[in-house]
Amino acid sequence: MKQMGTHHGGAWKVAYADFVTAMMALFMVLWLTSQDENLKRDLAKYFQDPYNTPMDNSMGVIESKSEGQVSNREGQAKGKAEISDFKVLYDMAQEFMRLLNIESANPDQKPVDLDVTSDGLRVTLYDRDAHPFFVENTADYTPWGSFVIETLAWLVQRHSFMVRVDGYVSEGFEGDGWDYTAWELSSDRANSTRRLLERYGVRAGQFESVTAHGTREPLPFMHPTAESNDRVSISLVLSELYNILDEREAQGAPPSFPD
Repeated sequence: MKQMGTHHGGAWKVAYADFVTAMMALFMVLWLTSQDENLKRDLAKYFQDPYNTPMDNSMGVIESKSEGQVSNREGQAKGKAEISDFKVLYDMAQEFMRLLNIESANPDQKPVDLDVTSDGLRVTLYDRDAHPFFVENTADYTPWGSFVIETLAWLVQRHSFMVRVDGYVSEGFEGDGWDYTAWELSSDRANSTRRLLERYGVRAGQFESVTAHGTREPLPFMHPTAESNDRVSISLVLSELYNILDEREAQGAPPSFPD
C-alpha cells in the first residue's frame, strides 16, 4: 500500500503574513515615538479628521495655521475657496468633472483624468478616437477639446493656480520625416494648449513651464504605441501667488498677476 505524505496546507502563509504585519506595526510605533510633539499632535488630528487637519507644510498641501494662532486674513474673501486641504481639491476635481458631464462605462477609455497631487491638481487629456482632443496628427483642438480647455481655464482663473503643460505622443507617429517628428508634435500640442488657455482668460504670468516629451515617457504598464500615450498633462499648481493675492486684498490693493 502506497504511504500518503503529510499535507501542511497554507497555514504557514497566514503565520508569515501575521509576522510581517506585526513587524510593520513595530516599525510604525518606533517611528512615531521618535517624532516631536507637534508632529504627533498633527498626526492624531489627521486620523480623527483626515479632510480638515492642520498638518505642517512638510506633511500637507500648503502651510496652515497652528493652534492658538489667529490668521490676520480670517473673514476676508469668504467667497474665495480656501485651498488649505485635500478636501477642497477633491471638491474642485468633482466640480470640474461634473461640468464636463463625462460618462464612460469603461474607466480605461475616459478622455479626461484628474488627480489630486501634493501641490495641486493634475489634469490629463487623452486624445482617444472616441473623444479626440486634436485633429488627427495635428496640434489643432477639436470643438470638444476647446470646450474642455475653456472649462479648465475657468477653474484656473477662479482659484489662481499656476500652470505647467506637458505634451506627449505615442510611438508610431511618422510626420514628415526628420523635419516634423513626435518632438515637434508634442511641443506644438503643449503650446497650443497654452495659447487656448490664454484665449479663455488664463494670464501669461500664470504659466510656469511648457514642455515637450515626444515619445520618451509612455504611461506605466502601457505599450508605447497605445493611444493613451497621446496626451497632454496640465498641472494646476498651488503656490505663494494665492497668499500674495490675499495680502494685496487685505491692504486694499486690487489683485493682479505677475506678467
